[in-house]
Amino acid sequence: MKFSIFRVYLFFVFTCPILVAQQQYFEFSVKDFDSGQFIEGAELYDSSQGLIGSSDEKGKFRIVIDKQSSNLTLFSFEYDLLELDLSSIKNGDVVELIPISESLTEVEVFARDAKIFSLKRLKDYEGTSINSGKKNEVILLGESPANLATNNARQIFSQVPGLNIYQNDDAGLQLNIGGRGLDPNRTSNFNTRQNGYDISADVLGYPESYYTPPSEALNRIEVVRGAASLQYGTQFGGLVNFVFNEPKKNKLNVKQRTTVGSFGLLTNFTQMNGTFGKLRYSTFYNKKKGNGFRPNSDFQSDNVHLYMNYSFGYESNLVLELTYLSYLAQQAGGLSDSMFNENPFQSIRSRNWFDIDWFLYNLKFKKRINNKTNFLFQLFGLDAKRKALGFRVNRVSQLDSNNERDLIVGDFNNYGFESKLLSEYSFLNLDAVFLVGLKYYNSKNNSRQGPGSANSDADFRFYSESYPYYSNQSDYNYPNRNISFFGENIFKINNKLSLTPGFRVEYINTKSSGSFKKILLDAAFNVISNETITENRVNERFFILTGLGVSYNNNEYLELYLNLSQNYRSVTFADISTVNPAYAINPDIND
Repeated sequence: MKFSIFRVYLFFVFTCPILVAQQQYFEFSVKDFDSGQFIEGAELYDSSQGLIGSSDEKGKFRIVIDKQSSNLTLFSFEYDLLELDLSSIKNGDVVELIPISESLTEVEVFARDAKIFSLKRLKDYEGTSINSGKKNEVILLGESPANLATNNARQIFSQVPGLNIYQNDDAGLQLNIGGRGLDPNRTSNFNTRQNGYDISADVLGYPESYYTPPSEALNRIEVVRGAASLQYGTQFGGLVNFVFNEPKKNKLNVKQRTTVGSFGLLTNFTQMNGTFGKLRYSTFYNKKKGNGFRPNSDFQSDNVHLYMNYSFGYESNLVLELTYLSYLAQQAGGLSDSMFNENPFQSIRSRNWFDIDWFLYNLKFKKRINNKTNFLFQLFGLDAKRKALGFRVNRVSQLDSNNERDLIVGDFNNYGFESKLLSEYSFLNLDAVFLVGLKYYNSKNNSRQGPGSANSDADFRFYSESYPYYSNQSDYNYPNRNISFFGENIFKINNKLSLTPGFRVEYINTKSSGSFKKILLDAAFNVISNETITENRVNERFFILTGLGVSYNNNEYLELYLNLSQNYRSVTFADISTVNPAYAINPDIND
């Protein structure tokens, strides 16, 4: 069944451009009436379809002729509007726009105080995404009063109802949010994305995100609740997508901001972007360091990002993104209730450390096939490590024994691709929009646990030879493969009511292979037994998720919507591997 659906999808994706290519195109150019210079970015509008296209760097338009679109409007800033009749111009003609020129003696500006509100909803459909009938919010960072230098989650997400938020540090190194009562820890119940591609450790086997994009680089944050499972993944929480600012059209733009604060806080955000011919580029460097408001909570991080967008004309773009994050943080440890009441700023952990190396890459191709059809293909991947070192026991009030520390090192190597096609069409004289997509995801991850050093520094080396009988020793590989085929469709019953059914077909194969040591000691710490236990598990499954959204737009101020959608919680690596010999895993464990 998987392969037949895949063939249908490939047939549709590759034949659609052929059908479109048979349509007739019309070309003309636009230039300045006074200077004779061609105008880039002029926009052509149709009263029924809206925006049809924009002129390229040579002032050229290339549009599909529609017999119903004979009267058009040509618009560009600083020029008079021009009404066009396609029957009066020939293919290849040059149209002139007259600049607006008027001398003013004075200008009066009247302003009033307004409440800052940085939240809005997503459009019903845009690009290659459908959002109709779903609970969603868009956080506009440019209008947010939040402290962007420290990624203050409580402030950034304050206007989004129903979120649970943890804040474990005072620099926003990790985002911890959960929706609908779900665990906020490392945002593991959301599908976390950056500019539309995955950034978590493993989307199914280890769905935790250790990397949070700096708020100073963001244009907006899109939050789509659980109904996003049909388009983006099966996570119960839905989608969180961090969207960066687009590069400006000027030759070169440089932005630098340095923030200092209490407890040795220092952040630096330096960004450079601009345009070079058909290439738009943007890069930033974000540095953070501080001592933390509690003892033993020093941190420092370095984050670098590169974005390059090459335009093949108005219809298609090729985008490359590279992101690297490295941070080291000392962890002050938890407190019991009595310790907190005594002194909430105290710390009895001075040897606990956490280290992250996160490298993301994405190659994206976007194609506007015509005025009603958009296509997207993107290749993405992750090469990352996380290391946790320290004295960790069940009782947070237990004093550090100053013996060897527990060390866990995780390696994440993921790659995949996602392809989506969205198109508007008519069905029984009703306006409709459909979306189909295919996603392939492959990961090969490793987790090793064993004895670390007995010192106090951030030494992330294993000392197995020095402490051969350390109780918690394990080494596991976690290969994971996921293939998904999905689709949604908006049926506009009238100008107010729409229905949005959807589906997602999932194939998941999660494996776990490795071993752990079972060591028994007597009261004198002599070894009674030292046994290595090997485990190999395979969890393969295939299923279909469905959903239906209903939206009723009474007016621009009121929308009523209802969405019923199935979700799926996959068995994670922690569920199917044994780290502590005292734990037992049910062999019949289910998703």
